[in-house]
This record gives sequence, C-alpha cells and structure tokens, in this order.
Amino acid sequence: MRPGGAVRAVAITAVLLVAAPTAVMPSVSALPRPVVDPTLVPTDGPPGPEQPMRQSNLCAPTTLTSAPDAAFPSPGFAMLNVSKAWQFSTGNGVTVALIDTGVTPGPRLPVIAGGDYVMGGDGLSDCDAHGTIVASVITAAPSGIRMPTPLPPNPPRPAPPAAPAVPPDGVAGVAPHATLISIRQSSRAFEPANPGDGGAHRKAGTVATLARAVVHAANTGAGVINVSVAACVSAADPLDQRAIAAAVWYAATVKDAVIVAAAGNQNEDGCAQNTVVGPTVAGGPRNWSGVTTVSSPSWFSDYVLSVGAVDATGAPVDRSLTGPWVGVAAPGTAIVGLSPQTGGPVNAYPPVRPGESAVKFWGTSFSAAYVSGVAALVRAKFPELSAHQVINRILRTAHNPPAGVDDRVGYGMVDPVAALTFSFPAGERTAPGAQTRVLTPAPPPPPPDGRAHSFALAFTAVVTGAALMVSLIARARRSR
Repeated sequence: MRPGGAVRAVAITAVLLVAAPTAVMPSVSALPRPVVDPTLVPTDGPPGPEQPMRQSNLCAPTTLTSAPDAAFPSPGFAMLNVSKAWQFSTGNGVTVALIDTGVTPGPRLPVIAGGDYVMGGDGLSDCDAHGTIVASVITAAPSGIRMPTPLPPNPPRPAPPAAPAVPPDGVAGVAPHATLISIRQSSRAFEPANPGDGGAHRKAGTVATLARAVVHAANTGAGVINVSVAACVSAADPLDQRAIAAAVWYAATVKDAVIVAAAGNQNEDGCAQNTVVGPTVAGGPRNWSGVTTVSSPSWFSDYVLSVGAVDATGAPVDRSLTGPWVGVAAPGTAIVGLSPQTGGPVNAYPPVRPGESAVKFWGTSFSAAYVSGVAALVRAKFPELSAHQVINRILRTAHNPPAGVDDRVGYGMVDPVAALTFSFPAGERTAPGAQTRVLTPAPPPPPPDGRAHSFALAFTAVVTGAALMVSLIARARRSR
C-alpha cells in the first residue's frame, strides 16, 4: 500500500498501482468471458507517454518500522520456504520484466533499463518506491543469509556486485539470480501537463500504455512479465479493453511469456469488491455471473495468472479483490524491500500526517511479485515448459482451499518447493478452450471471376476483327 491523500484517478483511463479505500458497483446478471482480437495487438516502439507529462507530487519517501523485523527474513519468505526452493532453482538464466513505477537499481538490485511510458526515460527511476519494493521481492540479493549457488548452473550468470558494508538484513528476492528488466508505466507523482478534461485529476498510466508495455516487455524476450497494476471498472459498463486483451494474448502465446498480475485491492479507485459465493451456489465457486467489478488484465485468465493476497497466517486478506479469474494466492502483508533512496531495508511509508501511523506495505502487488519469482524458478528448472504449462504447474501444486478452488485465493497459496519437485504430466501447451475465445478474422473475399470479362474481351476482339476484315474486302472490291 502507498500513502493516501487527495489523489484520485479517473477509472476509465487510469491504471492504478495495486496497493489499498470505494463505491458499490451495480450488479449484472452475467459477465461474458473476454474474447481476443489478435489483429489489435499494439505496435511496439520506443516507450514514451501518450501526451506531455509533468511531476505533480513529491517522490514518496520510505521508512523502517519495528514490524516486521527487517533483521530477519520476511514472514512471506519463510512461509513459502524459499530458502529450501533454492536447492532446486534460483531463477538463473530467466528474465523477468517488471511493469510498474520504475525501479531504482542498487548493489543488491541490478536492473536492466526497459523504457518509460511516463516521462520517456529508461525505467530506472522510481518516484513512488512501489516498483523498487516489488522488484526486491522478486530478485533482491540476500544480505543476512547466504547467497545461493546459481541454479541451474548453465548458463552461468555473474554474481551481483558486492553489497556495501552494512548490517545484514532479511531482504531477499525469491529468484535472486533472475535478470530484471524495469519498464515504468505508471506513477502517482506525475500527471498530464494539459489534462483538457474539465479538471479531472488523472495520474500517469492508462490501459493503452499498459497494453503497449506488455507488448514491449514480451519483445524483450522476458520469460516472465510481472504486472503489479490493475485497472478496475464496473462490469456493467466496461471500457474498451481490446488492446490489452490482444497484448496479453500476444505475450502469452506468440512470445511464450508467463504473465503474472495482481488481482487488485478493494477500495483502490474503482475497485469495489465482488460477491464471494460458495461451491453450492449457482455459478460457484467460480462466480462469473456475480462479477460487479472487472480487474484488468487479471480477468484475461486464459493468458494471465492472477494473484490474490493472504496474510502472515495464510488467511485471505479481506481487501484482496475477489473474482473467478484469481489463480493462486501469496503473501501480501508484512512486506520488506530495499529503499530506492538508501538501498537499505524498508517496510512502510512514513505517516501522511503528524500523529498518524506509518503505512505498511501491503497488497496484491507484492503477492504477484512472490509468484513472479516462483514462475522464474520454475522456468529455470523446466525450460521445456510453455508459459501455460508453467502456470499449470504453479496451480496444481498450490495449497487448495476447502472447496478446492474459490474466488478469494483461486487454487490456494503457491508452494515453490512443490512446484519445483512434484512430478506430473505437463498438460496442454495452451489454455484449454482459449482458442474458442479468439476472434478469427474473416477470410479475404475471393478474387473476382475474370472468365466472363475475358470472354467479353475475346468476343469483342473477334467481332472487331471480323468487321475490319469485311471493311477491307469491300474496299478492295471498289478499287477494282
């Protein structure tokens, strides 16, 4: 979660960082599964904003509070038994593209520039701190525990630069040997320089730039794409999402990237909670008919692994947005990461006003980061698997809820060790039934039948030739 304040975005255009308070949306009788038009994949090009942008807020500071204790591995790290997972894979050789608020690199967080859809920079600047914390959960090099041996050993990856001489801490990424690419696509600190919309307050990041960023991330060759942002709209009046639909289809099927997205948080701007039903209710436990809020890109579940949040005890977080697209869950509270300002451990934003408490990091953004790290571990361990087969492995090894699957946690909390060690068939290379939701372009019209035209031309030529012959014979007779 990030600081509150007066910032409110326009739901139809703003893609908001998934981090934490809104109106009740009208219910709808049924929400059709989304379809994809492959002809609408956005054209890739140099990343840049849709219009001139300006900085409107100060960059967000970060702080360290007493809980969770950053001297020890975070509760989520321990809950997922990541240190044991490192016996089988550390993500070596896998590239993770992070679409977020940018990442500020540091000695323990090396990052490759992927571009910037906010100000046209390189993506290596994070004014919100959100992207850097998310990146820390995915790939930060440990300091308080031993750096694992790169696995798989080939191809080798150089060890990260030595960390400065500071006290050890518990910050460690799930896949510390994965390569991270940062693409800045959103920010609460920037807004259009010329809004031109009657004064509505919009921040940087739209569904259109998100679609472009997904295509760009896929074209970098990333094996995993983390999308810790969500666009929430009413199911009764959804915006045009054809571009983002085509983008995730392209990334997952054409470029074979595992797309991991935050499910969203209740009370984020536009994110009203969906109704949770039990397995005995019609449509349950995957309640597409009861959806009132659509979270994008999560609802494109044929191509996206959507992640809900659980707390340090494994219980679902109440404000984690529910929906039939939620695939798995991961820790979304007690988050610790590296500060973009100092490079040291942090776990909160300072109080917004004097006398208030610090704002702890929480939300499905960080849950998605854990699962992106797991996806990197699995891709490194099983490079022959397709993107969908990697997702299938993560789903099948999760700790199921009582109903087997539900709209809060999907198939349950992710289990990295099980995902790396259990043996079972890989399954289909693409999502079953997905092709039935892909629009097939109409075939081009057949070429015109030229036979009648050719016959007419030949007949005309014959008639013309005969007339000319008759004329010549008549002229010859007169001349005798």
